[in-house]
Amino acid sequence: MRRIAIALIVAAAVVGIQACAADAPTAPRPGTGGGSSTAVAVQLFTSDANPKAGTCTLIEALVTYNGAPVPDGTSVNFSTDFGTYGQNGLPLISVVTTNGSAVTALCGPSAGSAKVRASATVQGKTNSANLTISFQPDASSGPRVSSCSPSFGPKEGGTALSLNGSGFVGSASTTRAQFTANGVTKEGVVTAVTSTSVTVTTPGFPELQAPTVPVAITLTFNASVPPIVVSVPTCFAYGAADSGTPTVTAVLPSSGTNAGNTRVTVIGSGFSGSGVQVFFGTAEATVLSVSYNQVVVLSPRPLVPVPPGGSNLDQSVPVTVKNIASGIVSNANVNFTYTPPVAITAWTNNIQPLGGPYVPVTIFGQGFQAPVAVDLAGFGAIVTSVSATEIVVIPGPVLIETCADITGEIHVVNIDTGDSASNGSFTYVAQKPALTGVSPSNSCPSGSPCGPSNGLGGIPATITGVNLPASVANADVKFGPQTAFVDAASSTSLSVKVPVSSASVPACTGGNPAGTLTVVSTVDVIVTDRVTGCTVTAAQAFQYLVPCTVAP
Repeated sequence: MRRIAIALIVAAAVVGIQACAADAPTAPRPGTGGGSSTAVAVQLFTSDANPKAGTCTLIEALVTYNGAPVPDGTSVNFSTDFGTYGQNGLPLISVVTTNGSAVTALCGPSAGSAKVRASATVQGKTNSANLTISFQPDASSGPRVSSCSPSFGPKEGGTALSLNGSGFVGSASTTRAQFTANGVTKEGVVTAVTSTSVTVTTPGFPELQAPTVPVAITLTFNASVPPIVVSVPTCFAYGAADSGTPTVTAVLPSSGTNAGNTRVTVIGSGFSGSGVQVFFGTAEATVLSVSYNQVVVLSPRPLVPVPPGGSNLDQSVPVTVKNIASGIVSNANVNFTYTPPVAITAWTNNIQPLGGPYVPVTIFGQGFQAPVAVDLAGFGAIVTSVSATEIVVIPGPVLIETCADITGEIHVVNIDTGDSASNGSFTYVAQKPALTGVSPSNSCPSGSPCGPSNGLGGIPATITGVNLPASVANADVKFGPQTAFVDAASSTSLSVKVPVSSASVPACTGGNPAGTLTVVSTVDVIVTDRVTGCTVTAAQAFQYLVPCTVAP
């Protein structure tokens, strides 16, 4: 059976993005390495910091320049030391911004920890941010953190913090809890561990100056072999409860279908633990969980008239959070886009050679939202651009089993939501080679001196035909059982060195004098394209001729 790279499994694995039990947005301190500029600020967020191995998690970079969103089309370069990005199946990807935001999806082939880095350059100034994603071996039974209690504590530390969830293992002595605030990491004291909670005494950060500072927490369960590392949602902050004005920084995913009920993580700060309301435009969402830095909701149906006589169907609407106790409402500059269901209506260049070279394929339709994953006849394509109605891709590598055409549907998945569509037909055509000649056809061509040094091979030869391997690396040529060295290759001609025969110089027979040309062997010439697996044979197309010697 065909094996498809993890970038191509997104169509199946993307369900895991929506099914994870705990959303874990993380906004680390912008990178401050050599050559960085404080004029450019990069923040990284994720919909789940602890996804199940074999699935994908959304990653969003928010980039500002002097406090304002960077211009649309600014490139953000993402890299990772584990896993690949869903749009191209590679550990590196460049995504352009819209309203200062660039979104991708990181897919983990197995359990492991991924260090994600995003960098952006604006007007010659560069900055970056880092984020850790821990792919879990079994998200259904492994450790998961769903909430913190309390959500706030004094910067002097000493708060008895309960991290609630499931699947915790070990004891206080085998568990570590690290707190990171403003780029500084300190150890908390783990006092108790049960299967559903970890109790930690928070460390002090007396140097903190801001009234409220969110904290990233990392739990390490050393009772497991190997140890299990869990990136905890930023559900705890140093500061006073319900302090400050609610602020929305990002929403993941940033789009969903008009049917509503998309699971959305609203990321920001100042969300009240005593209760919030979340609005998509004027439609109220269903709140699932609240912490200082995040609210998890189900998007409402977009049927509230805005303005009267209209609706939110297919519209981009602001997402706002209201702290119920104080009545304070957040900013309204982060939007969620309602989309029609994904549909594919037309396409170009849907017939291409099995071994390439490939030309871009344009897919037309509706409801497309970056990031997307596309496969053509079951093989992943490299996404180069996405708009609501058009996707451009390059066919990706194809795992070939036989020299035969491969035909299948065109398939598109919105990685944000898992909404997908299939339509049409895409064919990788096996361009079967044919041979028209081998020149010379023997090792002692007319007019050339002949002896054992060339009669047993080593001479140049040209093989002509159609649909031959177009590169030296792809061409495998045999004269009988022996492999020839290929000097040059094109689709119509191969230049080779005839391999040396293992036969010995024959003795003259039939009364022939010494030096009479004698056929040592007649062999097939076989050409194979290493990429497509296609093979063609010119039967008995070459003769080894050698002058005979007098019989002893």
